[in-house]
Amino acid sequence: MRNRLLAPLTYLALAVLGHLPAFRSLGAMTQCACEDAPQTDWYLGWTPYALSHGRSPWFSQHLVTPEGVNLMWNTLLPLPGLLAWPVTATAGVLASHTLLAVLAFAGSATSMWWVVGRFAPWGWARFSAGLLYGFSPYLVAQGTGHLNLSLVLAPPVVLLLAHELYVRQARRAVVAGVLLGLVAFAQMMTTLEVLASTFVVAVAGTVVLAVQRRRDLDRARVRHAAVGLVTAAGVLTALAAWPLSVLFGGPRAVLEPVQDASPYAADVLGIVVPTIHQVLGTDATLTWGGNDSENGSYLGLPLLVVLVALAWRFRSVAVVRFAAVLGVVAWVLSLGERLHVGGVETGAPLPYSVVAHLPVLHNMAAVRFSLYVVLAAALVLAVGLDRLHAAGRLRPAVALPVALLCTVPLLPDWPYSYERADVPSYFTSDAVERVPDGSLALTYPVPRFPQSAPMLWQVEAGYRYRSVGGYVITPESDGSGTFTGGVTSWERVVGQAPSGRLGAVAPPVIGALLLEMEQLEVRSVLVADVPGADAVAAVVEQVLGRGPDEVTGGVSAWYDVDPRARRVALGLTS
Repeated sequence: MRNRLLAPLTYLALAVLGHLPAFRSLGAMTQCACEDAPQTDWYLGWTPYALSHGRSPWFSQHLVTPEGVNLMWNTLLPLPGLLAWPVTATAGVLASHTLLAVLAFAGSATSMWWVVGRFAPWGWARFSAGLLYGFSPYLVAQGTGHLNLSLVLAPPVVLLLAHELYVRQARRAVVAGVLLGLVAFAQMMTTLEVLASTFVVAVAGTVVLAVQRRRDLDRARVRHAAVGLVTAAGVLTALAAWPLSVLFGGPRAVLEPVQDASPYAADVLGIVVPTIHQVLGTDATLTWGGNDSENGSYLGLPLLVVLVALAWRFRSVAVVRFAAVLGVVAWVLSLGERLHVGGVETGAPLPYSVVAHLPVLHNMAAVRFSLYVVLAAALVLAVGLDRLHAAGRLRPAVALPVALLCTVPLLPDWPYSYERADVPSYFTSDAVERVPDGSLALTYPVPRFPQSAPMLWQVEAGYRYRSVGGYVITPESDGSGTFTGGVTSWERVVGQAPSGRLGAVAPPVIGALLLEMEQLEVRSVLVADVPGADAVAAVVEQVLGRGPDEVTGGVSAWYDVDPRARRVALGLTS
């Protein structure tokens, strides 16, 4: 591993392999035209659209019209969306999504590989650390649809800068503080939750380091660290003032918990029992951690034994001692508020209950602290291997079988499955331009979990129209968050279509729909050719008193909708 590009290129090749089916048609493939994928596509496209059209990137009325959405309370991904803008503009948002998913693995691995070089210069030790962190079961699980939680390039860099501020202190404190503030802001503009969890682990790490190095503490060292931290906080506050003001004081802010996060906790056995995302995994763990995409706490018994042996063998090495203790702390945090054993909650309280009731932090899923367990494990592994190599104790006859024994249980069940997004061609054709730009169009289906595909259609149409509904977090009347806010009469009526329960509607329903359409200033109705479309189209014809203006590209479209005139014609106005 003497070639400095060899490790990053290897990580990139492995990441491409994991997403290989998408490269058959990069601009048309998705992991699922449902649930989180179209939602992520919408967010990736929004920042470029908002900036190029002079709109706020933090708030949108293109969903849940007319109230709109505070996007800071959602997984907005503004920095990835901005960086992928050229790809989105030329190849489409689906291509951007896939390339960023590849970067999540390759970039995270490369970040760890680069950072660990300060502590373990041997090439193979660094490569192993990057491989473990960047292709960990945490990332493999989150890679099934949580792009925001997969782009974790920043945590290793935070570790490096914290080491600079607390221990090495070779750079000016202000310089290190500015760098830390910039990295924190970059993470915030990727996803706020990872920044919040990194903050929790950083506080824990500060305590661990202070205890372990208490004899070395003096006024000068403490002052240096304090200056750096204050500088970092100042830089982050200055850069994040606008989005933070929208987060806490902007319209449609969510000031109470979005959902009960307590089920999203790692199982105590999860560290040694593989999941369905490993080649040798089992579906017995499907509900561990909340669901299969969250359960990323697995390390495997062989690797765990090696890590414990290395931590004990090199316990006198400060960085190993620190990483080992921090890894245990992160693991305990990942177990959540109450102990889960074999998929069963025991009710035994755990330390995370303190974090779970703090403002802002109460929305975090404890199982996601598994990221920091593997970060600490990668550091222990790298330093341990480096020290063994330097001492001439790594004999191939022993090292290679052990490496295979540790690696095979971790092998991901790759590649991920991909399918064609099958966006109705209407939304990418000239026909959609008949919808007045920026007007409200009622769609069938209404974008909502799990049928979130219409969010992707809206992106492909260049955000030409606004939509009711949306797979987004909005506030309830008490300030708590919900994924089912802003349900309209239109959604309640057409929502019966997929089950076959929608037939001709009664006059009172027609009146209610027309009144709602008038109040919302609906200009168009777009019914996609999906299950239930015929029933919905029949209802629209009944409500508007006419057939569609055109049927093209998989969509039946009504334009120049005038609900008030229709109400007058039906004698429904007073």
